[in-house]
Amino acid sequence: MASDFHTHSAPPAGVAALVSTGLDRLGSFPLESLEFHPWRLPSHPVELTREFAAALARAAALGEVGLDRLRGPAFPVQQQMLDRLLRLAAEQEKPVVFHCVRATAELLAAVKPYPHMRKLFHGFRGSPELCEELRKHGFYLSLGAAALERAPLVEHLRRTGFDRIGFETDDRPEPVGQLIERAAGVFGCPAEQLAAVTDANFREFLQR
Repeated sequence: MASDFHTHSAPPAGVAALVSTGLDRLGSFPLESLEFHPWRLPSHPVELTREFAAALARAAALGEVGLDRLRGPAFPVQQQMLDRLLRLAAEQEKPVVFHCVRATAELLAAVKPYPHMRKLFHGFRGSPELCEELRKHGFYLSLGAAALERAPLVEHLRRTGFDRIGFETDDRPEPVGQLIERAAGVFGCPAEQLAAVTDANFREFLQR
């Protein structure tokens, strides 16, 4: 079975997918992460509602949530809201899917109080050094099509292996199984082997 670590669409048959969705669609998919995307945060910090907390209790994960220096409300607002969201996720022992743009240091500071939290950095396409820093801090990393074009990252993962690595479709139409087949060609390994490793990582992240 192919696993899609992060998508916004209903998965095809034979795919285990964590679908990022809002309150309006929660309950529509087998595995869901409840999002409060940094792009759609209010302009001032607000308390999380009981409705949101109750919805998160029904979801498999929180996210995507995070920090973005290019879009969304003022950065301090994003930081305050992320702190509130992480406290709630920790209380409910939920894994968290992160959106992070140009704010890795701040993200690492935000998650530091939660050493046992299961964390996914979605859409990773950074440097080998950042890959290892995030894995050292306990993050899983999900790769989309853009990551396969980053030669230094590809070569690094060829050498170090796929511990805490997965694949995602996000909002793209390419099925995750097809993405994994393409990734296997890039990494020079059998597609079945790559799918098996990332399936195990997916189950580990969700503890299922």
